[in-house]
Amino acid sequence: MASETIKVVILDDDPRALNRIKLLLEHFSNVEIIAEFENSEVAQDYIVANEPDLVFMDVEMPAKSGIEVAEDINKNHLDTKIVFITGHEHYAIKAIKNSAFDYLLKPVSIDELKATIERYKAKWQSNLSKREFDIIRLISKGLNSKTIGEQLFISRHTVDTYRRAILEKTGCTNSAELISYATRNNLI
Repeated sequence: MASETIKVVILDDDPRALNRIKLLLEHFSNVEIIAEFENSEVAQDYIVANEPDLVFMDVEMPAKSGIEVAEDINKNHLDTKIVFITGHEHYAIKAIKNSAFDYLLKPVSIDELKATIERYKAKWQSNLSKREFDIIRLISKGLNSKTIGEQLFISRHTVDTYRRAILEKTGCTNSAELISYATRNNLI
């Protein structure tokens, strides 16, 4: 993501549901809706070609399901994050297996969207790696560098190097600030 604007695609075969999400997302000044689709196959081609930051999409759709679109996004190694918005709870495991960033049940509230967007923004702005997120999670459990190193099969010195990088990326000065930052931004 080159700027602070979050580029979004909306995909839902129900025009009313699509319009509702669009209206809710328009409340966020940092969100730009670059496309909206009712047809999952057309949307999939657009997503692969344009690589938006976030895709808000339904699960059950004719032609291709949202899960199938997510599988294609993953096969193409896109950095696009997927937020499923559906009326069906039972797809959650499949969604998680396809790297869903979030899974929201209809009707979605503006507060739920705000939390999702803030979490996305926090993760993007911090630019943390998976290993750094793992270390933050272990720090939040009160573990020291030696114990974290043992759990992750790396040296204490490597953990300390990661800690310094994490503090620099997040703008925190110590572990207590880092835990507060991570909690506030839903990183752990």
